[in-house]
Amino acid sequence: MITSFNEILSSALTPTMLISGVGLMMLCMTNRYNSTTDRIRKLIKRREASGLKNEPCIDTEIRYVFRRAALLRHAMLCISSSAVCTGFLVATSVASHFLDTDLTSLAVLWLFLSIGLILLSSLFFFFEVLTSLKALGIAVSNLPGKRKKHYARFY
Repeated sequence: MITSFNEILSSALTPTMLISGVGLMMLCMTNRYNSTTDRIRKLIKRREASGLKNEPCIDTEIRYVFRRAALLRHAMLCISSSAVCTGFLVATSVASHFLDTDLTSLAVLWLFLSIGLILLSSLFFFFEVLTSLKALGIAVSNLPGKRKKHYARFY
């Protein structure tokens, strides 16, 4: 009985660690998402304060930051779906031991789905970082001074 419980605990421990890593990624992405929404609000207020309806630099930066938010939303959806798949993996492993049936193929499916969604989320996150650099390049290129050509390589 004790050996059986140890096996159940052992098989559930690795996916539980996977959920912890996913949680950290989710926290990072949520912070970046909050930052993008705050940045969009500040840019809109700055455009409204100027009294002009069309500010090409601000509008372009808003579009880039909005694109960042969309990429982060997709990344967060994938990473949270990965957490759900990992939870199903734990449930499948525990059910396999309690029901004394072989659910290995179902557990492998949950594992591959979980890892695939983590990879997809990481790709969305990568593209968000690239888009962030483009938005940063626009903001920096609008700084007063003579070095505008130096920052043009960002976007």
